[in-house]
Amino acid sequence: MKKYSLILISLSFFSLGIGLPFAFSVDYIQLEREFAGKGSTKGRFSKEIHLAFDSQNIYVTDTENRLIQKLSATGEFLFQIPEAPESPDNILRKPGHLAVDSVGNIYVADVTAHHIPENTDPKVYMFAPCVHKFSPVGELLDTYFVDMVDVYPKVVLPASLILDKDGKAAFAIQPKGYDRALRVALNAQNELYVLDAERGRVHKFRADGEKMVTFGRYGASDGEFDTDAADIAIDARGNVLIADTGNHRIVRFDAAGKPLSSFGRKGRGNSEFTKPMALATLPTGEILVKDASQFRRKIGGLPEIVVLSPTLTQLTESAPGQAELADTINNATRSQYGPFAQSPAVAADTAALNRRVRLLEEAEYSRYYTGETDEEDDAELAEELKRKDLRLTLSHNVISRIQKFDSNGQYLGRIIYETDQLSEEKHDQTFLDIDASGHLYLRDDSDFTIAQYSITGFTVKLSHTNGFYSLRAANLRNNYSEDYEDIDVSTDVQDELSQLEFKNLLGWTYSLSERWHLTLLDEFTYAEQDERYITPAKVEDSYDFGTQALENAFAANLKFITNPNPYHYKELNLSVGRVDGTSDLTQDALYVDLNKQRRVDSGDASSTVIELNWDIWSRTNLWLRYADLNPAETSRNFIRRFYDVSGDLYEVFGSRNQARQFLGELTIKF
Repeated sequence: MKKYSLILISLSFFSLGIGLPFAFSVDYIQLEREFAGKGSTKGRFSKEIHLAFDSQNIYVTDTENRLIQKLSATGEFLFQIPEAPESPDNILRKPGHLAVDSVGNIYVADVTAHHIPENTDPKVYMFAPCVHKFSPVGELLDTYFVDMVDVYPKVVLPASLILDKDGKAAFAIQPKGYDRALRVALNAQNELYVLDAERGRVHKFRADGEKMVTFGRYGASDGEFDTDAADIAIDARGNVLIADTGNHRIVRFDAAGKPLSSFGRKGRGNSEFTKPMALATLPTGEILVKDASQFRRKIGGLPEIVVLSPTLTQLTESAPGQAELADTINNATRSQYGPFAQSPAVAADTAALNRRVRLLEEAEYSRYYTGETDEEDDAELAEELKRKDLRLTLSHNVISRIQKFDSNGQYLGRIIYETDQLSEEKHDQTFLDIDASGHLYLRDDSDFTIAQYSITGFTVKLSHTNGFYSLRAANLRNNYSEDYEDIDVSTDVQDELSQLEFKNLLGWTYSLSERWHLTLLDEFTYAEQDERYITPAKVEDSYDFGTQALENAFAANLKFITNPNPYHYKELNLSVGRVDGTSDLTQDALYVDLNKQRRVDSGDASSTVIELNWDIWSRTNLWLRYADLNPAETSRNFIRRFYDVSGDLYEVFGSRNQARQFLGELTIKF
């Protein structure tokens, strides 16, 4: 079975002042199966669907196709309601959210037309939101209304002329909000709860259909919720939970509708929500909450790199070429002071340009997806920008989360899953639902397939990482012939030069969670050069020059985003860089029988830089840097040996320069 690059991470953090994790566990989600797809019947659906579950089956409402399908736990089609959706007898109009009770009865939110009594010539119908109750075999048992439909409206409303089911002329009234969406849930006694979020109400019905109580109201205080409340669930104690989306919290009532408490607040930390959108209660009493939080991990260009400099340690947004990349790594380990340092003015300008700009990670794509207009030119430009960005992107994953709470609303942990935005097949997988067993259901918005995932144990898999490899080869050959200022046209100097270079760049990124991110980068370079310098007029001065060089540059960055809010953004970076290199150079007389003069150079480099960059507060940054620079002011420490025309060693010159630096910088923005 094919596996896709999605990961699920269950984490528990122990705060040590700066928010570093003391311990955490990592789990992955594994694809169990895929089912469904585009269609209109027998296990296929249109775009707008809702799921419900019992211990053995999956139930799906299909709004566009006006039907309910029952599938096995593995996604095989069992039956549908009604058998002929296109029939005029199909009672379903806009089937939406649904639930299943303990005996298999199916409750589905819908819209229907109800005949107002005592109106027969002509009949008058009232359209209103409702909940249909079907038996386990699809027989209509009852219809529950949350609006008054048996009395005339108390205001003047326009009516439409229609034909009723008997083919007679009738009038239909469509009050404001008649087709609003309802959400349904059932308790252990098969009592029905209906969330009418737009009206700020919850309606409770007995198993026989009698309305028992109505509770809740619009607002943000105790016992209140916003009009965009997204879900309702009943916990193991029989308490009612409402996903209060607009107020970024979960509101709790007892079984009779008495307000109990609420938990959560706006944010993206533990016990915080950004628009909670789905609830699930487990038999163990635990509560799962899915919110709209998304954390992006994007690496673009060739490639983003950990820059070990005093002013920038996070992953940069630039996309340097191969040559610039090598310079970036090498120059990062060179001294910022002394004869090889930049001028103070240039350094100050660079510092100003590189100073971190705080951006919410989603802002990277805001120019594509926000502020959309109907202007054709704007849409075309947005698509072109998106295509260009995809071409320059090596890795782009979106991480979403599901938080876990106990029955009292105390935070227990969270589940993280990741989708690859560069995957043609899986980039548009979206959250669909969670069942009582903890399975996660994602849906592909292109082909409408449904993927079911289960949780597996901790293991590190290469298939869940993001990597990139680049190989560069260059071979250059140049020949120069020169005739100096004399009266002949013969060659005075012939210079033959050849150069060969190989660069191997390997990058690796791993999202430990939505906030912890590890990046490793290694570049290995091999280069050689050979030069033959021939002077025909004085051949004893001709020489052969050759050099070989190896260098390995390694950079690592561990990033922790302590606060992703763009106005209070904070992060912590731990970075390390290491450069090791060696060079050998020889210069020999070309005709050793005439001249044995030669020169031999050998050089080495081994430098290390360690950095901490920590946003103590959103406007206060601490930067610490320890550097062991060897050499500190040249590209290599070297030893140079000179031999005379007889081949005897007559001079040795060595140069070693090393520096240990500790730098600190505290920046406060007012």
